[in-house]
Amino acid sequence: MAPGSRFPSGAAWGPILGAITAVAAVTDLDAFGPHAMQALNEVVPFDIASFNEIDTSAGRAVFSTWPPDADLGNADVEAFPQLVRQNPILRYQEATGDGSAHRLSDFVSVDELHGLDLYRSVYGPLNVEYQVAIGLAAKLPLTIAFALNRFDRDFTDDELALLDVLRPHLIQAYRNVQALDTLRVVDDALAEVGKAIIVLGQNGGDERAPPWAQKALIEHFGPPRTGSMPEAVQAWVVEQQRLTFDDGRPRIRQPLVSTSGDRQLVVRFIANARDRPNVLVVEDRQPRREATELQRAGLTAREAEILILLVRGETTARTASRLDVSQGTLNKHLQHIYRKLGVNSRAAAIAAATDAIFSGR
Repeated sequence: MAPGSRFPSGAAWGPILGAITAVAAVTDLDAFGPHAMQALNEVVPFDIASFNEIDTSAGRAVFSTWPPDADLGNADVEAFPQLVRQNPILRYQEATGDGSAHRLSDFVSVDELHGLDLYRSVYGPLNVEYQVAIGLAAKLPLTIAFALNRFDRDFTDDELALLDVLRPHLIQAYRNVQALDTLRVVDDALAEVGKAIIVLGQNGGDERAPPWAQKALIEHFGPPRTGSMPEAVQAWVVEQQRLTFDDGRPRIRQPLVSTSGDRQLVVRFIANARDRPNVLVVEDRQPRREATELQRAGLTAREAEILILLVRGETTARTASRLDVSQGTLNKHLQHIYRKLGVNSRAAAIAAATDAIFSGR
């Protein structure tokens, strides 16, 4: 059906705008279906609805129902995944890719509906006689759709038109929630190793930062007086965006490091490239624990200290300077480290150290 071929006559835009606002505010993938069905009920009332993710190739169907206290009675919900493909709206969506609003009555008569195993096992026990479904964008064999059901009256053409008005907003909201869910997965994976990525906005403030990273920045650098990041971090970000010193010499971007108790926070500035935003990479470390794991590998406290600095990206020259030893003394320490770890290069020692540190966590 071509876009714009149906339009609700005398539509009340208040409920429609309210539904659009409600679904756009959802930020949790698991909550999307229930919140969207509640919003749809304000525009096109129904008795019971379901939000379905159906993979007919695998015989799998995941669904949630609304209202949350709906009585599923004697419906054989376990048989639903095997029977759902009998639904003529689903077959039509799969064949055409058209997810616009369609009724069961657009495809089958009452007698034909009652003859389906799907009706006898699921719809009949639920008292569902009438249904309209709208599909969200999905790649076959996965179909994602809302099914709105009534017990005693069919859906009108105007109600289908209202659902078609809402459908692109539902698709966009669902895509947004999927994107947020992906970011959370990334955040959680990084958090497992004490890391976070903070995307910076045009004014240098963080557009999106995991809560633990925001909390860690405040614990190490104090609460922000303006904006969303501590003043010390904001000032450092400004400095990091300068490519040269006042005399024209190129700047080396050094991380911002804070140690508090047995925790160390390291913040690195990654400049934008190819129109990507500036980002901060935040790493929460346990310096004492790192040293402990390396000493378990047979290193002395001094050797562990040297190797930890190398693991963090310091050069041998800078490591010698930080520890106030000569380059010759540092090289002797490195030879002892190589022998104890059974390696013959700095890169191999760093790899062995990284393995020892993370395997011990």
